[in-house]
Amino acid sequence: MTERNTEEIMDERYYAQEIFDLVRKTPDKKKLATALSYYHDNDIASALSYLTPKERKHLYDSIGIEATSRVFAYLDEDVDKYFAELEADQAADIIEEMDADDAVDILEGLNDRKAKEIIGLMEPEAKEDIDLINSYADNQFGSLMTTNFIAVKTGLSIKETMSSLVEQAKENDNIGTIYLINDNDTLHGAIDLRDLLTSKNEEELEETVITSYPYVYADQIISKESLDELIDYDEDSIPVLSEKTNEVLGVITAQDLAEYTFEDMDEQPEEPEVVVPEKENKTGGLLLLCGTVLLIAAAIAGHTVVSDNVSRETAFIVLLVAGTVFSVVGLYYFYAKKKNE
Repeated sequence: MTERNTEEIMDERYYAQEIFDLVRKTPDKKKLATALSYYHDNDIASALSYLTPKERKHLYDSIGIEATSRVFAYLDEDVDKYFAELEADQAADIIEEMDADDAVDILEGLNDRKAKEIIGLMEPEAKEDIDLINSYADNQFGSLMTTNFIAVKTGLSIKETMSSLVEQAKENDNIGTIYLINDNDTLHGAIDLRDLLTSKNEEELEETVITSYPYVYADQIISKESLDELIDYDEDSIPVLSEKTNEVLGVITAQDLAEYTFEDMDEQPEEPEVVVPEKENKTGGLLLLCGTVLLIAAAIAGHTVVSDNVSRETAFIVLLVAGTVFSVVGLYYFYAKKKNE
């Protein structure tokens, strides 16, 4: 895709235009970073295509690696082009900051050589998460999961649970639902963050734990029925367990479920075309044939009509009318077929 010029900008709620102007008119990186902090990452991602490579570099350098990774997570197109403008180590740093599922999506949008180069520069822990998701086929729940979730050992005090939450929140921001795990990392249950914050003691907190929380296995095949069931739970995330050890490997967010459902709907086959039965074709042909024969007969009768021969004159009129009716009805059948096609 070629760079879009200034005149093309302006439909995306004007935010893209504002971001475009800020980047071009704000050479000071700190001031630009402050100004852009008031915009959503998705709007910044939408503005990238309006900027030149030099302007995009100025934007990345201003907001930093972490913010740039959030912006790149919203990219739908031109991923390969944007990463080609980055140094390999900078690209690796950006990928490392992403949620593993977003990183997988981005890497799939790059050419193989660039993707391998970036993965080779990444930290082992980040590569492990990406390899884990890539180990599952596209039709398995493991391919939809992210490792961005909070898991706390069961049996801790409220203070210890809060301390663990705060520490993990530095890296993971899906904190609405907190998963409780046993010593062997299997799922014990889940609690809502609000319940944790409002519980007065451990006994009261324990009463809010849902030990029958829904889950899926990573190797489980995705089906319409299983998706509908998960959506019906209306939870912000669903844990994904190892098929061998029952260990919590990751979670599927409500957003991921919605995106997959919409993609699946887009891939549904179109409704089959209505085909007019062959019987209608034959009927139309027979009627036209009959009409033609009657009209020919009417022509012959009319040619031999004598002025005082009432019988022949009547026959001419009857044949003419009948031939016309049969022909019109026959044509109707063919017209109806053509319209349905």
